[in-house]
Formats: sequence, structure tokens, C-alpha cells
Amino acid sequence: MQLQILVVDDIAVSRRALCALVAELGHEAVGADSGEAALSMMQRHRPDLVLLDLLMPDMDGFEVTRRMRALDGGRWMPVIVTSSLEGEEHFIHALESGADDFLVRPVSPELLQAKLRHYGHVLGLQRQIATLAQRQSDILDNILDPVVTLDAAGRVEEFNRAAQTLAGVAGEPLAAGASCRAIFGMDLSALLAQRECRLRRVGGQEFVAELGLSEWHEHAHVHFTLVLRDLTEQRQVERMKDEFLATVSHELRTPLTSVLGALGLLAGGAAGALPAPALSLLEVAKRNGTRLGRLIDDVLDLTKLEGDRLVLHQRPQALGPLLREALAANQGYADRAGVKLAVEGLDGPAVEVRLDADRFQQVMANLLSNAIKHSPAGETVQVTLNAAAQGVRVTVRDRGPGIDPRFRARMFEKFSQADGTDRRAQGGTGLGLYITRMLVERMGGRIGADEVPSGASFSLWFPAGGSMPRSVAPLVLHVDGDFEARRRVASWLAPLCRVQGAATLEQAAALTLDEPPALVVGHPQVPALAEEFCAGLRRLAQGRPVLLYGDTVDQAFSERMGLPSLDATHSGAQELAQAVLNALGAPVARVAQDVGKSRKEELAQ
Repeated sequence: MQLQILVVDDIAVSRRALCALVAELGHEAVGADSGEAALSMMQRHRPDLVLLDLLMPDMDGFEVTRRMRALDGGRWMPVIVTSSLEGEEHFIHALESGADDFLVRPVSPELLQAKLRHYGHVLGLQRQIATLAQRQSDILDNILDPVVTLDAAGRVEEFNRAAQTLAGVAGEPLAAGASCRAIFGMDLSALLAQRECRLRRVGGQEFVAELGLSEWHEHAHVHFTLVLRDLTEQRQVERMKDEFLATVSHELRTPLTSVLGALGLLAGGAAGALPAPALSLLEVAKRNGTRLGRLIDDVLDLTKLEGDRLVLHQRPQALGPLLREALAANQGYADRAGVKLAVEGLDGPAVEVRLDADRFQQVMANLLSNAIKHSPAGETVQVTLNAAAQGVRVTVRDRGPGIDPRFRARMFEKFSQADGTDRRAQGGTGLGLYITRMLVERMGGRIGADEVPSGASFSLWFPAGGSMPRSVAPLVLHVDGDFEARRRVASWLAPLCRVQGAATLEQAAALTLDEPPALVVGHPQVPALAEEFCAGLRRLAQGRPVLLYGDTVDQAFSERMGLPSLDATHSGAQELAQAVLNALGAPVARVAQDVGKSRKEELAQ
């Protein structure tokens, strides 16, 4: 590349000769006859490189070099000093003053050409890096959402232009070095567990923001980058959607109620006796009208649950009466299907659980109606209540065809149905189990599908006094480079055990743990290094169980390594909890002895 070179020399002949040599080498040369003249020219136009004579009468090259460094504007500019003095002491002094290189006069054209070629290459790389850094800075500043990067201690390192509108808890503008608590009102560990947070803009306006988080590493340092999306407009749209759905629901329910009432009157003979074919058509119309009503209710519940706007009225409730009420409410449906309902476990001491009674009845109605629907005539749907010190388990079991193994992993997802064809034997929208799961989890419980020899069995578990005490819960060490995956696994396993996460094997080995982990769970990030990763997991486990949980290795690999594995792509919280229990084995049995013989079964649901 062609360079613009400033040649500084008080001797005109030497200055012109060096300028001519620079021009012959294909570069642009500008001369200055003194240090003051060179500094003045630099303030108007900054050269790419300076060739500076050390011995000048008004200001020597050492002082000129020091002053040039104060004017370089943060961008590196090579300064090569020249001198005909013997010895190397003056060159050492020049380098200590800020010079980058030196040339002995008379200057060798070949050596000068080599040095200019070298510095041209370095300056070219500098320009590329500067362009890339500016591009990244422009992209970051043009992101409409605030972006803030914190260090491992929770201090603000950098932020984009949109984040400049944010203010801390005390109203102070966002600034580098500010603490996480001063900006977000909480420590870093608490912030990392949040999905949303309340922020303030300069001027005092508050808003709720969705928090997107990524963890990244620079050498041995950990950084957290937060993307904060203002949810104000989204919440307004959600409120408008709720109002629209409520209006549509009302407008649909009113005529639907009238239609169903009229059909009931006709079926009851209010308009006179009807022939058998007409009565059959009336029954079809009534069933479909009732189904439409349930669909309207499901859509409304789904919208409120997903928007976290469903209000639950939770208080301590006696489960026995609620279960009897649920069976009574579904007895008519069971009678029409020729199915019996039976209940066990209600004769013991009264059991109280904190929940919403109406929503619990909705959960039981979904489970019982599914069980009745899939049970052959003459069979029995069994409801069982088991109480223990840590919580209560309610099981609904039928004797039907059971659950298709291919459907088990997604049965609690939205619109999931075992038979997806338009000719399935049983009707339904595929929302029942999804809404049931969300309601149970909102009330602090868990739901799962049991492994039974025949039929299907679903179990609800509600804590009697909170989750398992941390003092008796086993410790699980989870190694995964994906921060969101670590946070998700910690949330899923929280009722079952304590989870300590780490991004790498090195971080995991550096952790100070209260006790050795009862289980090490790991996700091999790079398939080519999976065997080495598994060896590292074994070193961390120190003879204790290891579980592979991820999507980068297959079953054949885990069998070759002699380690149990679970595919994260086709499994959820229930499958992971069961895999952890299976891998823990004896330690969980010892924990179960301390908290009750039935604790292991409760935790598995």
C-alpha cells in the first residue's frame, strides 16, 4: 500500500534526498525542516509514518517523538528515527521516548524499502481492524433495544446508544463501572435468574423489559451481555387481544347458549313428540354445541396462561372433598361411557394443599375425561391419593390402550394428539394436557405420565411445605457451554436436587463446592472432542455417576463410553428428572430414607 510519509530533518540536502528516495519506493513524501513545523503539520494532516532525524537544533528528535505521541489520537503511527551518530545509546533513548524503529544514516534503500513494506502491511491490518471495530460499534448502536454488557462482578462494561436512555434505581444515568444493583435493583446472580425486569428511563418513566441473556468468555474472564426489549407495546397489544377474545367469546357464547337451550327444549318434547331420526340429529347438534363451548373456554384459558395473566386464588384446600367433587362432576360422563370411577386414599387423615379449587377441578376434569374417553366399557378409572411429609400425589389411571411411546415426549405440548389424522377415533383439540400442565405448574405442582404395564397413568404432585430442603437434596454438577440450557436444567431439577452449573470442564474443576456432586451431567459441545470431554466428566465425578444430556452424540457413542445418555431434543423436564433419578440410584435411596419412603416416587413425577 502507498504510504504518506512525513520526513523531518533540519538539513535541506538530507531532507530532499530522503524524500526523493521515499518517492522512488512508491510512496508520498512531505518534508518538514524542524520539530515545530512537523508538529504543526500533524495537527492539520496526520501522516501514516514519520522519518525523524534525532539531531535538530530547536527541538531534538526525542522531544518531538514524545509530543507526536500526544497528538496521534489513539491510532498507532510508526515513528522511525534516523541518525549518523555512532553507538546504540541514542537509539535506545529514542525507543524509550516512544519511537518504533531506527535507521542508520546514510539510509540503505533496500533496508528502508523492507521497513516501509513491513509497516505498510501492519498499518493495513490496523485499518482493517479499525473498520471492523467501527462496523461492530455501528451495528450495536443501531440496535433499537438496549444492550448492556456486565463483567463477572456485575459491573457495567459497555452499552449501546439505546441503553443510554436507561437510568439506575436512584435515577442516575447509565455509566460504565456502575453496579448491577444500582441499575437493575438486584445483584447479578438474581438478575441472571430473571426473564423480565422493571427498568427506568432517564426522566423517571418505568417500563417492563424482557431480558435476553448470553454468557461469553474472553480468555479467563466471563462476561454477560443483556438485551432488554421494552414490553410496553406488546403488553398493550396483549390487552387488546384479551379484550377482543372476551368480546368474541361473549358474542359466541350468547347465541350458543340459546341454541343449546332450544335444542334441549326440543329434545324434551316442548314442541311435541319428534321422530327417532330427528332426536338422533338433535343429540348430534347438542354434542357439537357442547364441544364448541369447551373449545371457546380452552382458547381463553390458553391465552391467559401463555400471557401470564390468569389470576389464581390459591389457599389451603382439603384434597379429599375436592376429589369427591371431581368424581361426582364426571360421573354422568362415565355412566354414559359404561366406565366405573373408583377412588383410594381418602380414608386417612385430612390432607391440605395450597391451590386454586376451581382450577384444580378443571385439571381433574381434563384427566378424568381423558381416562374415561380412552377406557373400554366395563373398565374402571382409578383415582389414588398418596400423602407424605414432603407433598401429596394424586394419580389417575385407566385401563385403555395406553400411551404411544412416540407421543410420550410431546404429550404436554400445545395441540399435541396421539392420532393426528382427521379420522381419529376420539375428538379433541390437543389443548387439554397442555393447559393442565400449565395450570398445575402455576399452582406450584408437577404433572407426569407414569410407566405402567397397561393403560395410562397420570400423576399430580403438590408440595406440602415447599420443595425438598436443600440440606438433604443431592448436589448435581451440570457442565454445558449454553447458558440458557444451564438455566433451564437448573429450573427443571430445582424440586429434585441442587444444581451447580459450569460452562466448561475447567470452570467446573475450579468451583468450590460444599460437598462432592452426587451426579455430573454434561453436554459434549464438539463431537470430535466428545471422548476427551467424557473423560473430563469422569474426573469431576470421582467415581460417582455421570449422565450425558444434549444433542451432539448418539446412543451408540454413549454405549461405547459406558455412560447413560438422554437426547435433549426429544425430552423435557419429566424425562430429565427420571433420567437423573435413574443415574443417581443409591444416593437418592439414602435421601429417600431421610425424608420418607415414598419421596422418590413423588420426586419422579
